[in-house]
Amino acid sequence: MKLKIKLLKPFSTVVGKNELEYNFKGIILEDFLKELILKYPKLEKELYNEDSKLTEYLCIFINDKPMTALKGLNTKLKDDDEILFFIPISGG
Repeated sequence: MKLKIKLLKPFSTVVGKNELEYNFKGIILEDFLKELILKYPKLEKELYNEDSKLTEYLCIFINDKPMTALKGLNTKLKDDDEILFFIPISGG
């Protein structure tokens, strides 16, 4: 299946692009993240903490919905899904 990936900083800095089209043969988000790290190893420290859990500040949206509102890492992906990686920033 083909996925459209959008990356905001710091993820775009690590990968060197703001957007990717990615051919993925798996089924769930967790497998996609593992495969993405194989291709871009420096992403691992941006996505996961020392306990191999997703960092608390990471937001992943699939088709404009937060993964936490779906099935988290077990969310099934389908052809033409759009996945957005970002870190929310607030200020005063």
